[in-house]
Amino acid sequence: FCELRKLQTLAIINRYWDASLPECFSELTSLKYLDISSNNFFGNIYVFKNLTLLEYLDISSNSFFGDISMLKNLTSLEYLNLGYNNFFGDISYFMSLTSLRELRLSNNKIEIPSSLAPLFNLSKLQIIHADNNMIYNAETEMHSVDTPTFQLRSISLSCCGDGGSFPQSLNHQHDLEHVDLSNINFKGDQFPNWLLENNKKLELLYLVNSSLSGHFQLPSTSRRGLSGLDVSSNSLDGNIPNEIGAKLPSLWVLNMSNNFFGGGIPISIGDMISLQILDFSNNKLSGGIPRHLPMGLYTFDVSNNQLFGDIPSSMENMSLLALDLSNNTLFGGIPRWMGKMSGLEVLLMANNHFEGPIPVEFCKLNYSLKFLDLSANNISGSLPSFFSFSRLTHVYLSRNKLKGPITSFINSIDLVTLDLSNNHLTGNIPNWIGNLSSLSYLLLNNNYFEGGIPVQLCDLHCLRLIDVSNNNLSGTIPPCLMNTISNDSSRANYENSGYDISVGYFSVDVPIKFTTKSISYFYKATVLTYLSGIDLSCNKLTGEIPHQIQHFQDIIVLNFSHNSLIGPIPPALADLSQIESLDLSHNNLSGNIPSHLLGLHFLSFFSVAYNNLSGTTPQRSGQFATFEESSYVGNPFLCGEPLPKNCSIDGPSSSMPKNATDKGFIDMEFFYASFVGSYIVMILCIAIVLYINPYWRQAWFYHVEAATMSCYYFVLDHILPKRFR
Repeated sequence: FCELRKLQTLAIINRYWDASLPECFSELTSLKYLDISSNNFFGNIYVFKNLTLLEYLDISSNSFFGDISMLKNLTSLEYLNLGYNNFFGDISYFMSLTSLRELRLSNNKIEIPSSLAPLFNLSKLQIIHADNNMIYNAETEMHSVDTPTFQLRSISLSCCGDGGSFPQSLNHQHDLEHVDLSNINFKGDQFPNWLLENNKKLELLYLVNSSLSGHFQLPSTSRRGLSGLDVSSNSLDGNIPNEIGAKLPSLWVLNMSNNFFGGGIPISIGDMISLQILDFSNNKLSGGIPRHLPMGLYTFDVSNNQLFGDIPSSMENMSLLALDLSNNTLFGGIPRWMGKMSGLEVLLMANNHFEGPIPVEFCKLNYSLKFLDLSANNISGSLPSFFSFSRLTHVYLSRNKLKGPITSFINSIDLVTLDLSNNHLTGNIPNWIGNLSSLSYLLLNNNYFEGGIPVQLCDLHCLRLIDVSNNNLSGTIPPCLMNTISNDSSRANYENSGYDISVGYFSVDVPIKFTTKSISYFYKATVLTYLSGIDLSCNKLTGEIPHQIQHFQDIIVLNFSHNSLIGPIPPALADLSQIESLDLSHNNLSGNIPSHLLGLHFLSFFSVAYNNLSGTTPQRSGQFATFEESSYVGNPFLCGEPLPKNCSIDGPSSSMPKNATDKGFIDMEFFYASFVGSYIVMILCIAIVLYINPYWRQAWFYHVEAATMSCYYFVLDHILPKRFR
């Protein structure tokens, strides 16, 4: 097409051409419309510098790079889209593009002042979208135009960086419809309430994580066109205005989470008939949940506040997809009418004071519920047998008062997390748990389970964490269990299982409590990706530690402590190259500590205390140089540092290399030679001192004579028979 010198319009879109533009492209000087977006073109853009008649230029979503100064001569441009490339340079090069109406620069490395001062002279500019660039503070820069000549309809600069003060240039704008200045540090400036007051056409206002403070104030008149308001993750305080429902009646999205708002939830929220997403989480709100809420709500999140009271029955007819009431002081029973919410996918009610049984009506949620968290309440009764949700992926019922056997979740084949820890559950761990092929996190600790560890657990090839500690389990450890934990398969399942469930603006990230390095931590989703382990501690397990370790190398935590295990410590444990916590204490293990364990370079907690181990402790090198006496105490036949008991010279050493243990702890020939040499040097030193100093010589001979006479009379009086005296 380079021969088409009079070509005015050229569009090559979504063709995925992988090439640089030919040099002859610069000869298409008649071009007015050029769209080569969504391809794989690369190289710089110097071929455009002569296309001065261009009015429309879209080269977005390619692999172009270079300085944007090449475009400063295209003064006829009305539309310019450079998004999703690798351009750099200062936006001041566009000062000459006085015909520009729409400027899109997102996802590059272009330097843009938050004030937009270099563009103040572009009187026709209406839209600027430049997300994910290099936003900076340019308050000290001087420009020929002090106030903007444009009237913007849409501005989006969300990214990062220090923006200085909130751009006062926007105080001159009255036609704004969309504003997104999220993730820019405006150094604690007061919230720009004037944005709402000045722009009656405003539809979307996003000021997320912008370091804003102060009170949120409503405009003097209602803004019926505003559909989205997100001021989350700032430092806003005071009360949420009571008239918010009257002044902003058309909102679809209202997110004021992660601030310091106090007081109650305004009753006028119920007047927002279009509201679908409401997020007041992580504030200091008090009082109860309003009895009147919008019936069209899909997501309702008031977690991490100070709300109290019961769940209002007026919520019965809502069409919620996600409900999060966790971390408040709500009380009462779990309402039976929740079973009528046929579309409910996420239900989080943890860390409250709910009591009573889990309602039977929950069985109606069989085809919708994916995520259930009722942990840390006072829920009692047994696990309902109808809990066999076909879509359920994550269940958290820990820290309650549930009792009886596990009779639920038989058909929940998509289950990824099952946390029933810290209850009063009894019976055996069911064999059918091996059918939950997607299970990655199994926590049954701190209950009253008995019987053996089912061998069917070995069929869970996605298993990442298993914690059955503090129960009454007996029998041996299934050898195949050591080969079940696999980082690769479990991580893939974790990422594809929908663990991070999102419904609208709502995202789920419930922590799991797991003990590592003798300390219990709560691990959230991002950290769980890198954690794997087995905790069988505090049971009645017997037999030996399995020696078969094939696909177990990436495990991080292994805890078999407080059981009745016997036999040696398997040398194969040295193959756990990534392990950080190894606890075998309080068992009946015997034999030596394998010297191969010295190769565990990430080990930061190690304990074999209170066993029947013998021999010497591992050489104090690498990570083992950090372990103190408490790691080995309680083994009567164990010696060596850091224990106070020293080993004999000829004693065996489990921590020395084989060629060293054959000769003992040290080279004996060297020892004898050094001993004789030291003895000779000592005698020579004494002789020289006595020769030089007469006084010391006289005292020396006096003491030698006195000692000799004392020995003589001692022997004469106490040892020799009387007939020899």
